Amino acid sequence: MHGATTDNNATLFYQGYNSVIAPLVKSGKYKAILGISGSNLKTTAGTWDPPTQLTEFKAEWAHYRSTMTGAVIPNDETGSPIINFLFQQGVKPYTFATTGQDATPPGLQAIVAGYQCGTVYKPVFLEAEASVALAVYLRAGEKPPASLVNSKVEDTTEHKEVASALLQPEWVTQKNMKATVLADKFVPKKDICSGTFNGVKLASACSKEGI
Repeated sequence: MHGATTDNNATLFYQGYNSVIAPLVKSGKYKAILGISGSNLKTTAGTWDPPTQLTEFKAEWAHYRSTMTGAVIPNDETGSPIINFLFQQGVKPYTFATTGQDATPPGLQAIVAGYQCGTVYKPVFLEAEASVALAVYLRAGEKPPASLVNSKVEDTTEHKEVASALLQPEWVTQKNMKATVLADKFVPKKDICSGTFNGVKLASACSKEGI
């Protein structure tokens, strides 16, 4: 799947996961249902709208359901209706791999329940710290150190490279959820380990995985 093609964030996300998946497809280790063109995987048209994303997924499911074993989905929100649809189709936990981003409570619940492999977590407090640090240097008229401004990103409007402070996101799974989003108090444990998710009792699942 693909986020909205009008959003440069979606393009960056696509370039990131494509850089890993495309070589695996070319080597024959993975098979891309949507095919492959050169070094780029073909994806759906792209949207951040969950109902539209679900409609796109259903179209692929109708054609390839017998051979599909997973879907790269750009964020938790658009993945949620797809996961619910898979459940309605009788797909069991740990049998169909999906991905996500943003470390939302529904995404984290899907991970605990075995319907999502993981979610990309970007700690907002670290982004805030970096922003404040940059502001202090700029306010003082000084050049920020290379340890802070550690890369460059293209401004897609002016097509110029801009010095940037890039932080390292984390891939959150069942195994490191306790040491990441819970340790950072990003999401309360009760929002992850309460109730049920597609028939899975989350409290029991959390206890089993040591969350």
